Amino acid sequence: MNIEKLVKKATKGNNDAFVELMKIYERDMYNLTRYMLGNNEATYDVVQDTILTVYEKISTLKNPSSFKSWLLKIVVNKSKSELSKQNKIIYLENSIEIPIIDKELEKIELMSLVSNLPDDFKSVIILFYFNDLSYKEISEILDIPEGTVKSRLFRGKEILHKIIYMEEDKANGKG
Repeated sequence: MNIEKLVKKATKGNNDAFVELMKIYERDMYNLTRYMLGNNEATYDVVQDTILTVYEKISTLKNPSSFKSWLLKIVVNKSKSELSKQNKIIYLENSIEIPIIDKELEKIELMSLVSNLPDDFKSVIILFYFNDLSYKEISEILDIPEGTVKSRLFRGKEILHKIIYMEEDKANGKG
């Protein structure tokens, strides 16, 4: 069934349509939360809290075609709220270097690098590259202008390049 039709049904109180929507977007919600919290134990709780909020508020959604942006905005806000509750920055421990065997491992390694970025850059990069959202959608989710999305994406990539080169130098005994 078409996503927009499911959203329209869910906004009118159809629980089956709501459950179907949550199944469709469960992986996106989980991955975005996990990326933002850095494999934190609270990931599952944040996703559950997001689902509850979406269930309570879906009837207020005015434009069914913007459901995904609306949903991911809730995920971002819940994740940020959880991070501020914890009142700490999550640092990844130095890990043993493992050769990349496939794309999934490469993605995990890249995410560990992305998780070291400042939050402003991290959010934009995750939404753009890992959730395949447009500048406009990211702009709506984060409540920032499209130009800011583009500049944060550019700056975030610059920082990532520096981190990657520093990692390579360390691996080659130069750092």
